[in-house]
Amino acid sequence: MRLVIEASDFRRLSTDTQKELIRHFAGRSFLEARNGRRRGQYEWREPIDLNHDLTMQLMHGLADNHRRRLEAFARNNGRIAMKQLLKVTGDKDSKVLSYFQSVVTRKLRRILGDSEKKTFLIGWDYASTKWNKKHTEIIDGDYYVTNKTLSALKAFFRSA
Repeated sequence: MRLVIEASDFRRLSTDTQKELIRHFAGRSFLEARNGRRRGQYEWREPIDLNHDLTMQLMHGLADNHRRRLEAFARNNGRIAMKQLLKVTGDKDSKVLSYFQSVVTRKLRRILGDSEKKTFLIGWDYASTKWNKKHTEIIDGDYYVTNKTLSALKAFFRSA
């Protein structure tokens, strides 16, 4: 069975009814994650913290190569160089990592209901950026996740 409620129709429902529907279809952890942050609290350039429930939701249905890259963050204390992250799956083109980030970011935003599109999981350490001689192409640098996300990822991969 498939149930579709348009956003405009959903907003017309009472707050209690909205919460009950979300609780039933998305789970209690979704509401707790949403209520844990006030509207507009997501910050630009600041990766979000994952907890256990968000990690489980994020990993559900995620492709194996994306999981392996996230596991690399757990094995490397939440910080990994671009070249190292490419080696995890044997890729050579850095565009693969952009695709990886976009998949994870879109899924996380859907889970959290982030219509402002501010949330993201993986940050880039601009101070670590290494450029080619002409300064036209990035050749390496560090990706990172927050310490809380690191803990959640370590716990997830220990139990997996």
